Amino acid sequence: MRRAIPWLVSGLGAVLAVAGVLVFAAANRGPQDFGWTAYAPLQEVGSDYVNGVTFSDGAVLWTPEHLLGAGLLVLGLLLLTGAGAWLLGRRAGLRARPQG
Repeated sequence: MRRAIPWLVSGLGAVLAVAGVLVFAAANRGPQDFGWTAYAPLQEVGSDYVNGVTFSDGAVLWTPEHLLGAGLLVLGLLLLTGAGAWLLGRRAGLRARPQG
């Protein structure tokens, strides 16, 4: 069972990382909501900059779904990093043992 635990943690980390990417991508395909400020009139500041703000393709509006996807990705990467570091540390410890 000891050998299975790092592989299970690595598998769980990979699943969480892929799920995070998929949730984030799905959130980008949903309806775009700019919130209550989308309906507020522009303020006159005497500058063309206020009237010329546009969102280009690929802009991300952070929604709860985006945060969930990013959180799942980070958690998955942390699990993968921890399992990988544990496996590397265990391998190094086995080689460093004195024979005798």
